[in-house]
Amino acid sequence: MADSAPAQRAPVQPAPIQPASSVSAVETPFGAASVPAPSLSIGVTGHRLQRLGEGRVAAVEAMARDLIGLIERVVGAGEAGAKPTLRLVTALAEGADTIFAEAAVARGWTLDVVLPFTREDYSGDFAAGAPRQTYEQLLGASRSVLELHVPHQETTRGIAYERAGRIVLAQSDILVAVWDGGPVRGRGGAAQIVAEAVLEGIPVIRIDPASDHPPSLLWDGLQEHDLGQQTIETIPRGGMEALPRLAAGLLSPPPDPAERAMVDWFEASREGSSAAAVAYPLLLGLLGVRRPRRADFRKGVETGRPIGALCEETLGGGFGTRVHRRLAPRFARADAAARHFAQLFRSTYVTNFACAAGAVLLTLLGLALPAAAKPVLIVLELSAIAIILGLTRVGRHAQWHRRWLDARQLAERLRCLVVSAQLGELGLRTLPSDETGWVDWYVRATARELGLPSVRVDAAYLGCCRAALISLVDDQLLYLEADARAMRRLEHRLHLLGTALFGATAITCVGLFLFEIVHHLRPEAGLSALAHPLLTVTTIASAALPALGAAIYGIRMQGDFAGSADRSDTLRRHLASLKSVMAEDALDFDILRRRTLRATELLTAGLGSWLQTYHARPLTLPG
Repeated sequence: MADSAPAQRAPVQPAPIQPASSVSAVETPFGAASVPAPSLSIGVTGHRLQRLGEGRVAAVEAMARDLIGLIERVVGAGEAGAKPTLRLVTALAEGADTIFAEAAVARGWTLDVVLPFTREDYSGDFAAGAPRQTYEQLLGASRSVLELHVPHQETTRGIAYERAGRIVLAQSDILVAVWDGGPVRGRGGAAQIVAEAVLEGIPVIRIDPASDHPPSLLWDGLQEHDLGQQTIETIPRGGMEALPRLAAGLLSPPPDPAERAMVDWFEASREGSSAAAVAYPLLLGLLGVRRPRRADFRKGVETGRPIGALCEETLGGGFGTRVHRRLAPRFARADAAARHFAQLFRSTYVTNFACAAGAVLLTLLGLALPAAAKPVLIVLELSAIAIILGLTRVGRHAQWHRRWLDARQLAERLRCLVVSAQLGELGLRTLPSDETGWVDWYVRATARELGLPSVRVDAAYLGCCRAALISLVDDQLLYLEADARAMRRLEHRLHLLGTALFGATAITCVGLFLFEIVHHLRPEAGLSALAHPLLTVTTIASAALPALGAAIYGIRMQGDFAGSADRSDTLRRHLASLKSVMAEDALDFDILRRRTLRATELLTAGLGSWLQTYHARPLTLPG
């Protein structure tokens, strides 16, 4: 892979520390998912005091207070509901960072800090006296402090500042940059961080410390049409009048009524029992694919089902509590909903095709049964048709198909978030738009609530995070292998059954043909009495068996079991390759972060391929 560690590198450090706790979805009521609290994360980058100039410090302080007040007014003027939580994320360098941190803390904002070095080493960047005291006071006022364990040497300073700046970006919805517009003067400086923010689609509020001009907004949303990835030279610029629209897009659920309805459903609905949808698990059992499980006949989440692992260090600063109390119940809700609606959807199309074949069989039985039985057959046939129409109408109206796919997407993205958030990556890259789905908004809202872990990122912690990532990959590899095996077995056995039914039809027709030949050539054999019954049975069989075969074929096409197995195998190969690379990696923060992003990318891309395929197979009438 392109980002693999070079051939000549330090020996791989062992990772003896395993994840300390597994976040599990215990027996959770189907609807017990807390509503994401509205929150907005503001990152800060900017020049140090020397570049600001002593004569401009007071002006920058005033602009910081004004901007913080403006943001508070903008988010307070939004939709009715809970007041949004405002969070400032900063590397706390002396200058623009500390100016904004002091202003935010004074206004009651949550402060999360990313230090490029350990707090003891970083204190050396602050002169003894008031500057260092301010630094220590701000650390004490912080909710979370992530300390990067980088040697405090001249050769590593740029790497450390760059790493800290990128974590700030990963935590931010909007970046405030106190930047004079000058070129990059050092690795990890304001100019570089602003340029990377623009490339990643993060809106930037720029304050020019050398002038008294009001802040400007650098945001591609200022243009009506998306022109693709922007650079610092091409990004549209405007005034702060667009800030309310930007904040509303970040804080509010998608404006589309259908998307909002899905948010309301996920947060509030209580669904019926899965016992009403047993056709699919019964089909699996009849074909010997797997035995029916207790979970097939009830709602809820299997006790102890893990969604990820937390390192012991992340339990401080409230991060572990936020994962357990906010993310875990939402995963439990999404995972239970996905299983529930998958079973409803699949059982419905299995039932529909079975009823369609049954209706044909009932019609044909009228040829063999006495006339007195025909009213019963008609009622049964009408009942089969009513079941098909009723299930299809209810399923389409209740959006079983969409709820299954959306809930599965939400569950898997939350599972990935548990691991990536421990390295500071929240996945806030994609900005909301009119086309953004409710799942994207919900995942981002949950990620904002998690925020930053309060940890020291040393070798032990990196080993623990790598173990958590490998655990996630291993869990997915086991699932994909089992899923591919089950889907191939189901596809193969349905194919054999369908083939057998059509083969039986051919044998029946050939048998009738041979009977007619024998009856014609040997009239003395006394076969005349069998001719009519045999013709009736053969007529019924020759029509009923193909109808059953067609139903089997319809189930295969609707379920796309072979395609599902192929997609599982492809993703499994990619994940296995990633795991083998991780086994050779040096224990380095940047490498591990890239591996985590790659794993998330593979899992979401694989999920996206699966979603795209199944979105094209909505619930329809057989035929």
